Amino acid sequence: MKKIFNLLSVILLLCAVIFGCKKEESTNVIAVPSAATLAFKSSAPAVVLTTANDAANVVTFSFNAANFGTAVVPTYSLEFDLPADTIGANAWANAVVVKLPEGALSKVYTGADFNSLTGVQLNLPTGTVSTLAVRLKAEVNQNTGVASSIKPVYSTLTLTVNPYKVIVEYPALLVKGGNSWKTPGVRTNGFLLASAKFNSKYEGYLNLPNADGFGGDAFQLVSTLDANKVYGWGGTATTMSLNSGNLYLTPSPAYLKVNADVDALTITYTPVKFFISGDDNGWSTSSTPLNFNAATGKLEAANVALTAGKTFVFTCNGGYDICYKADAKGTLVFGGTGGTGVNIPVTKTGVFTVTLDLSAGDGNYTYTIK
Repeated sequence: MKKIFNLLSVILLLCAVIFGCKKEESTNVIAVPSAATLAFKSSAPAVVLTTANDAANVVTFSFNAANFGTAVVPTYSLEFDLPADTIGANAWANAVVVKLPEGALSKVYTGADFNSLTGVQLNLPTGTVSTLAVRLKAEVNQNTGVASSIKPVYSTLTLTVNPYKVIVEYPALLVKGGNSWKTPGVRTNGFLLASAKFNSKYEGYLNLPNADGFGGDAFQLVSTLDANKVYGWGGTATTMSLNSGNLYLTPSPAYLKVNADVDALTITYTPVKFFISGDDNGWSTSSTPLNFNAATGKLEAANVALTAGKTFVFTCNGGYDICYKADAKGTLVFGGTGGTGVNIPVTKTGVFTVTLDLSAGDGNYTYTIK
């Protein structure tokens, strides 16, 4: 009887072990969830962005936690792109990727942040309604952070967005043409120097037309802070004084970078020629010039071949002392001597017209790739 009891005990123990193993084994089986179970959604089907809703929450993207059938911690990211870039061999390759913090099941955007993402990073046209594709990616990474063999789960939605162009009206010195040079009587891009730091230093780019035919052009600078302060000739080509004769810059016709300091009463100017220098042209500082378009007041280069994932810089006069790069938000910044920024990333492959707009004065320099 004792032997039978011992035999039964062994059998029961083996069953418990086998059952326990099966149970443990079953908890480690990965079951990839369907996209529908994520219930990915946005709080608004259409977003119109203005300065009035900069600080307000304009859209929230939310979803359910992805259940992979076992105790894993998924990571989530949102991918933003144009619908046309979400199909084909390179689908979503140009997307702006926003990684979410661990445990986050939603992402809230203020108007300012969403405008930066859509109008700057994605370079959507401002003042125009565009369709935006947003893809949620749920994935399981290894403890090292390396992607695992488990396939990610995706869920996509679309909404429309109308971003606005961010322009700060900085204090300015307005160009008042002298002699035969006729200039606008009101603040106009292309005819001003701006003070981006709201101090005594002003900067801008002027196109001298050689209005008198003497190889230079005469003008004065009128302060937007005090119209009675008119800066003119200071006795030399690099000095200014109040309420005096015309400044005279040479050579002309020419496109010049002009810097003025109303405290030091100095003015400096440099004739400039800009180029696109990057991976796609071997970082040549002369092969891809930008030409001044008198009708728009902007610098343009047509038929420029660019490759997604590559980078470039706007260089000047065959070097980098005066050049423009981008900051973390994609805004154009001075990258030359004493400057900041990183090389400008290319998000799409193709042949484009690249425009460099320096007409609004320091603080409002922009570029487009279309």
